[in-house]
Amino acid sequence: MQLQMIDLLLTADDFDVTLVETSEAALAYLREHTPAVALLAVELPDIDGFALCQKLKVVGRLARVPVVLLAHPAEGGGLDESTRSRARAVGAELLLQRPLGDKNLRERVLRLIRQPTDARLAEHDPADFGPAPGAADGDGIGYAGGALGPQAASELGRLRAEVAQLRGENASLQARLTKYKELAKNLQAQLDTERQRPKGLFGRRS
Repeated sequence: MQLQMIDLLLTADDFDVTLVETSEAALAYLREHTPAVALLAVELPDIDGFALCQKLKVVGRLARVPVVLLAHPAEGGGLDESTRSRARAVGAELLLQRPLGDKNLRERVLRLIRQPTDARLAEHDPADFGPAPGAADGDGIGYAGGALGPQAASELGRLRAEVAQLRGENASLQARLTKYKELAKNLQAQLDTERQRPKGLFGRRS
């Protein structure tokens, strides 16, 4: 029902929505595609949404894809600080409470997609950090982040932007390293082939 709700809310704005039911299916999709935004349930049957978000954020191509985590409320209602802290730790941009019943979901998703990545990382909307632990807005939606003042939010944004930049640079260096390793492997193979060639009368390779 939640998948149907997301599909209904987002296709109204002509989103091309791909729905999967497990983290493994999501990872298989992400190997070939780079979505504009990812909505991940925290409670999944294989890898939980926190771990899936973390995997997504360390891949250079996917590091800047905004992630919305969807979590069930705690026993007392609302989203507890543990859930919120884990959402912050894995780099999620937004944490929403399940079950979804918020018609403004597509507006929030549009805001994440349309906002430039650097601005999104450096200047968070106060609503994304405002509610105290366990609090929710009028539609029962809680946000990750806790109550941060403007200075703390700005510093967090700066640090997250720096982390995202470093991740991108690391991905580029990893790609170059892979390329050089392949080149070294080919040169070694050529050298081995040259050494195996029979010598001529004066010791030269034939």
